[in-house]
Amino acid sequence: MNKNIRLLKQNFLWLLFIAFAVVAIWTREDESIFLSQSPYSFGKYSIWIIFLGFLSYSIYSSSKENFFKSLDQISKLFWGWQIGIDLYIGLLLPLLIIYLHGGALVFMVWLIPVLIYANLATLLYLALNYDSLIDHFII
Repeated sequence: MNKNIRLLKQNFLWLLFIAFAVVAIWTREDESIFLSQSPYSFGKYSIWIIFLGFLSYSIYSSSKENFFKSLDQISKLFWGWQIGIDLYIGLLLPLLIIYLHGGALVFMVWLIPVLIYANLATLLYLALNYDSLIDHFII
């Protein structure tokens, strides 16, 4: 039992992300989650591939090194702070897109996952909403 609790603690953030992703996919009103009806359909497939690759690499990385210990080491470096600040400044654009596309309620639902999981959450949002984002902003 102690081993299971330790395993659960080590993977809590991944379990939380997977639960969020399942709920986000499950609650889609659109039947073509993985298919695109857009004239730019290649983009949706590319985003799904990038998302799955990045998710796989992130899970693999967390199996090799503890995220919080690595974050502690990085936070002691000036470049670590610069990269962290740069990351969160860069998340302002996807958050703005989520707000403009989905409104305040959708923004509030996605805000915490984007702040915790950064580009994994934004890639998931882009993949799930690709066609409507193309319709809203491009076509």
